[in-house]
Amino acid sequence: MTKSGKKGLQVRLVLMNRAFIDTSAILRMLVQDDDLKAKAVENLIRKAPENGLVLHVIPVTILEIVWVLDKVYKYPKKAIRELTEAIINTPQLKVELAGVFLNALKVYEEKNVKFADAVMAFWAMDKGITTTYTYEEVDFKKIDGLTVIKP
Repeated sequence: MTKSGKKGLQVRLVLMNRAFIDTSAILRMLVQDDDLKAKAVENLIRKAPENGLVLHVIPVTILEIVWVLDKVYKYPKKAIRELTEAIINTPQLKVELAGVFLNALKVYEEKNVKFADAVMAFWAMDKGITTTYTYEEVDFKKIDGLTVIKP
């Protein structure tokens, strides 16, 4: 095999070892409602690096985790924040927008802001956008650094 052909093969192998982990898998581990599935997910995450696997957590997954823990399982905000922060801070997982989510979780719990609103605000502020036009003023006004204007 030529040197350039070998390099192309290595690139394909790396790309084949990337995956995203879905909300349903993470929730099994968090809520521990099925021991077999929870252990399987824990093993997958723990062994991912040694198996050459990069596990991504896409933003909608974090949004769904918070929503399901809140609306379906009725967890208190403090527990939701702790569990979600644990996922975000798991070294074996690549969580997109981790900083945005950590900031959003803080105001979600501490200032009782809707999580989706907090995510929108911190995503925008991360991009240097500090003004929002909204009719949902109450939650957005609780977020420091954000200017809120009615359209």
